[in-house]
Amino acid sequence: MAVALGLMAAAPPSADLIVVNGKVYTADASHKMVSALAVRGNRIVATGTDKEIEKLQGAKTRVINAQGHSVLPGFIDSHVHMLAGAEGLEGPNLSGVRNAAQLQKVVGEFIAAHPELTWIRGGGFYADFTRHDLDPVTGDKPVLLMAGDGHSMLANTKAMKLAGITKDTPSPAGGEIAHDPVTGEPTGVFLETAQSLVQRALPVQTTADLERMVREATDEAHKAGVTTIVNVGHPPELAIYDGMRRRGELKLRIHNALWLTPGSPTEFRPGLGFPDVFTFSEQDADVFEGIRRTYPDNELMTVNMVKIMMDGVIESHTAAMLKPYADEPGVGETNYTPAELNRAISMMDRRGWQIMTHALGDRAVRMALDGYQVAETANPAPARGRRHKIEHMESVDPADIPRFAALGVIASFQTAHAGGMNDPQHRGQRWRYLGYERSAWGFPWKSIKDAGGRLALGSDWPVVSLNPGYAMSVALNRLENKPIPDQKLTLTEILDGYTRDGAYTIFEDKRLGSLEVGKLADVVILADDIFAKPPSSGADLVVDQTIFDGQVVYRRDGVADRK
Repeated sequence: MAVALGLMAAAPPSADLIVVNGKVYTADASHKMVSALAVRGNRIVATGTDKEIEKLQGAKTRVINAQGHSVLPGFIDSHVHMLAGAEGLEGPNLSGVRNAAQLQKVVGEFIAAHPELTWIRGGGFYADFTRHDLDPVTGDKPVLLMAGDGHSMLANTKAMKLAGITKDTPSPAGGEIAHDPVTGEPTGVFLETAQSLVQRALPVQTTADLERMVREATDEAHKAGVTTIVNVGHPPELAIYDGMRRRGELKLRIHNALWLTPGSPTEFRPGLGFPDVFTFSEQDADVFEGIRRTYPDNELMTVNMVKIMMDGVIESHTAAMLKPYADEPGVGETNYTPAELNRAISMMDRRGWQIMTHALGDRAVRMALDGYQVAETANPAPARGRRHKIEHMESVDPADIPRFAALGVIASFQTAHAGGMNDPQHRGQRWRYLGYERSAWGFPWKSIKDAGGRLALGSDWPVVSLNPGYAMSVALNRLENKPIPDQKLTLTEILDGYTRDGAYTIFEDKRLGSLEVGKLADVVILADDIFAKPPSSGADLVVDQTIFDGQVVYRRDGVADRK
């Protein structure tokens, strides 16, 4: 095999780093496999056989022996809430908590171990709790916990008092303060946009605090092999990322998607989450244009995307459905009328913004597709084209599946959310709430791809782990629910969703997403051969080393470059 070199020369300069003895999945158009690659500076300069690449080894070349393990492009996570994820790293992890006793044990032990903290933040639980479950172990310490799906929060009595929440506090549009049906008192549960009512009581964090959190989140990403993210957030975050970039401290590529909401905050508060206002004017769009000009594109950071919040989630019956839920009346809610959504999408499309839309229910998905179609009809194509996205898609009417390819709309899935689709006994809530057929049509990633659509894959961290191991296993081992078409993805299709296709969906396919000559050197080396041992359970992918921008930024304990 001829070595692929950027510039052919009689005596090419030495590489700064080479990886040999690997199963290198290049993720190029031919899905070529090689055994070695070379890096000079922050670019890939060659791929080929060990013998060919070792010719580029010089006295100062760093040599990594991959030990026959998989070598892949750095993962692109297409849906992350970075600072929310970082907050979760610093609080109690409630992912395994199922009852009040477990909640009190985990939170109580965390409070005892961290007396210096003025607020306790954590999350990850999937259970019905109230403030009365928290109060016995929290005392006078305010506590705010995010549910595992990110669409509700639990506050203790102290946190509610600091936020000024009483039985007379009205629920905001698009959200709900839960109340005890007997006493009328708030239970401490805040749904959807109501979360912002208690989050506003959180103290403003310093720049040093936020930069520490970014470093912690970046370390977590590197441990998972993630080198690029689409970060859904608010304008105040941008100054933190850009300041670190200017000082050479940003070690993650961050493509920022700003919530489409007016009056964006000027300072970052922990827990700054879902928007609670959905009107958005031309004047508000002008403010976003100023933000985009402040942070021009570079290799580490872009601000070219907005996120629209269309509906809620199936579990709370707030996902917008075409027909009523199977277990109770109602079709869920949307934050926009069709006319409002079409106007917002057309306005931002005309200005050249990429748009990602949160749409879980089949009605929300249809409205998003309709909005993109209206914009395509009304506006000339932006200079760089359109690559709008829909996120989640937990229920899709089969009639809408061909529209993704027809409109060039990207289907952005977080496959870990679909774990319940692989339960042959259908014990998850969605099967009761939607009925068999609508539930079975959830997460139709294979049907969209087979119809010519393009997929992007991600985590929705901190809702689920940044590590893609479990998410990959869900898509790879998807159970067939007849007569719905089989939605199982191949390993190659999954890897492409995290690499080459992920890069395409953020307009980075010329620089990222494959291990080709001239592209940025973001590489992940696994602790095994993923093609020989595909993900088959809930286990994390184990990463040996992560290379970002040509530099090794993570190495698992006990792993050496060359043995």
